[in-house]
Amino acid sequence: MKLFLRKTFLFLSIPMAVFILGLFLPATPKARQSLLMSKFTKDSLLDNVAKPRIIFIAGSSMSLGLNSQIFVDSLHMNPINTGIHGGLGAFYMMDDAADRIKAGDIVVMAPEYHQFYGNFAYGGEELLRAAFDTSSPRLLLNLRWEQFKKMYGFVPKYSISKFLPNQYFALTKNDFYSKDAFNKYGDAVLHYGKTFEHEIPIFKNIDGGEFNKELIAAISEFNKIVKAKGATFYLSYPPFQRASYDNCLKQIKEVDKALHTIPNLTILGTPERYAMDQNLIFDTPYHLNKVGVDLRSTRLYEDVKKQMQKDGLLKTQAQ
Repeated sequence: MKLFLRKTFLFLSIPMAVFILGLFLPATPKARQSLLMSKFTKDSLLDNVAKPRIIFIAGSSMSLGLNSQIFVDSLHMNPINTGIHGGLGAFYMMDDAADRIKAGDIVVMAPEYHQFYGNFAYGGEELLRAAFDTSSPRLLLNLRWEQFKKMYGFVPKYSISKFLPNQYFALTKNDFYSKDAFNKYGDAVLHYGKTFEHEIPIFKNIDGGEFNKELIAAISEFNKIVKAKGATFYLSYPPFQRASYDNCLKQIKEVDKALHTIPNLTILGTPERYAMDQNLIFDTPYHLNKVGVDLRSTRLYEDVKKQMQKDGLLKTQAQ
């Protein structure tokens, strides 16, 4: 019996040792090309960009859906596009930005609709990779218990990837999903002028599970945190392919209704205002081509400007 237990322990300890070793090995060359590595640059923008600042928070619907230059030219503000990947989760996006928000900032958040269903907002494989590939103790220390639980299942896959040849050899050239896809404001721009070669999917529904009421509570708390820092918080909506919008309208209305229950939350525009025709979509229902980016950015600029004028902020920020 003792021999059996010893062999069993040895058998189980080998993969466990591989998982632990892989978890803490440096990021592979392939991982270092990933758009997740743009976290270094975007954190630096949040820490160092001078006032007056306007900060945009969301996933890739913001990184591939915003032309920050419009806000520079029209509002004379310094934009920071923090969008990287929706898989990092809305909880991470808020928690990571909260410590870096400064008095006088305008913060605009437009979460993807998928963030509001199931456990998507807690992040997953992308959050795990962002934490360990960037060696970010700050990220890990700020994680919630639900985020750790969601990440845990991706540890074996992530750890094993450190030992795969395709992570080190025959690497493809950086593209619009790499760390080099972003301009000085954090906008993804390498896909401009390119055509997606495959059929663009249409969502039949927003999958993931039940509506996440905890995210509504977290947005409410984030609203309070931003205001306590002397900054301004606006909530808006993501760009979304119109065909998917029509299919998911019932769920989108549920999101909209819940957001309007948050006390003292300023909401810009409507979900329908950011529904985008098919010719404006790049490769997913949340990603826009250059024409779509400019249209969405113009509409968001109009909504921000109108609200800032209403709040008496525009003249102060523009000086």
